[in-house]
Amino acid sequence: MIRLPGRPVGGIGVPFRGFSRLRVLDLSKLLPGPYATQVLGDMGCRVTRVELPHAPDLMRQVDPLSYRMVNHGKAALTLDYRKPAGMRRLRRLIARADVLVETFRPGRMERLGLGYEDLRRLNPRLVYCSLSGYGARSASARKAGHDLNFLAASGYLAAAGGASAALPPAPLADLAGSMAAVSGILAALLERGTTGRGRAVRVSMADAIHSWLVLPLAQEFGGRGGEAWWLGRFPFYRLYRTKDGGAIAVAALERTYALALLEELGLERLASIDPWREPEKLRRPLEAKFRGATLADWARRLSKFDFCVTPVLTLREAARPSRSRSAGL
Repeated sequence: MIRLPGRPVGGIGVPFRGFSRLRVLDLSKLLPGPYATQVLGDMGCRVTRVELPHAPDLMRQVDPLSYRMVNHGKAALTLDYRKPAGMRRLRRLIARADVLVETFRPGRMERLGLGYEDLRRLNPRLVYCSLSGYGARSASARKAGHDLNFLAASGYLAAAGGASAALPPAPLADLAGSMAAVSGILAALLERGTTGRGRAVRVSMADAIHSWLVLPLAQEFGGRGGEAWWLGRFPFYRLYRTKDGGAIAVAALERTYALALLEELGLERLASIDPWREPEKLRRPLEAKFRGATLADWARRLSKFDFCVTPVLTLREAARPSRSRSAGL
C-alpha cells in the first residue's frame, strides 16, 4: 500500500476546537475545490463529497494518489441530484450544512435550481462558495479552462518569461484559488457569527493568481526599472549549484546576512562591492565557492549559522515530518 505523506495540505497541522460542528458539502471535482475543502477538513470540519453517478471525479482515474491526498477523511456520497429523489436528498443535506463549495461554470448551479439565491431561502446561514476559472462577471466566465489557461490569462506566464517560461511544478492558479476560497469561507463564517446570516463567496482562479503577482506588478507599473531581485539575478537571492549537483538557496537580502555569509565563505574581500550595481562581481565568486564542495559538506559547515541559506530538499526529504528533517543549513 502506498503511504501518503504525513503532512496535511494547506500547512494546517492541528484541528481547531469547535470546527467539528461545521458541516461542509463539496460538490467540486479535480483539484481546486477538493484542496480547499481538504484544508477545511484538516482544520476539523466535517466534509462530505457529493458526486454525480454519471460524472465521477476524473482525478480518481488519472491521478488516484493525488485524489486521495485531497479527499482523505471525507465522507463520500454518490447522488443523482438531476432527478427529483436525489434533489430532495441533496436539499436536506444543504438545509443542515454550514458551507457549500462548487466549481461548476457560472450559471450551471442556477439552472439546476441550486444557485445561492435559491439556497439562501432554504438555509439563510449557508456560506456558499463558487470557485471558477475567470469569475462570474468576466467576459470569459463561460469558457472552459485549466490551471495553465489561468496562468496565461493572469499574466503569470508572461512575468515568468513568456513562451520560454518553465511551467511551475504545481498548478499554482488552482491552488491560489483554493486558498482564496478558504480565506473567503472563513471570513464569511466569522461574519455569520455576528449577523447570523451566510453569504455568497465568489472566487476566480485567474484573479487569485494575478493578486499574487504583487512584485512583478510593482516592477511593471512602478517605474522602478532595473532587474527584479526575486528572479535570481541578485547575487544574494538565488540558487547555487554544489559539487555533486545539489543546490543551495541563498536569500541573504539583508546586508548583515550577506556580510556574514561572505565572511564565513572567506570572501570578505568582496564586502565593498555593491550587489545591486555590480551583481556579476559577487555572483561569479559565489558560484565558484559553492561548486567547490558537496551539498552535504556545505550542510555540515553552515548548519550553525543563521543567515538565510537553505539546502534545496528533494520531494521525499521535504515530505518527512519536520522534527526529522533539516529545512535550513
